[in-house]
Amino acid sequence: MTQRQVDKERIERADREAKQLAEAETKARNAKTARLRALRLSAQAAERSAQVKRRRPSTKPTRKIIEVD
Repeated sequence: MTQRQVDKERIERADREAKQLAEAETKARNAKTARLRALRLSAQAAERSAQVKRRRPSTKPTRKIIEVD
């Protein structure tokens, strides 16, 4: 029976390339997440500063009870 020849260097090179690709994708995804988070936080800060302070709602005057004898 003949043994199949395995090119270990080729497999190792493919593994290295796959790991580098995965790391690059992770780095790009994290950069995008950080960028979007910064945009969201700046938009929230602008929204808070743009809000107009409202007056407190007026309370209804209490009813006065007049007793008649």
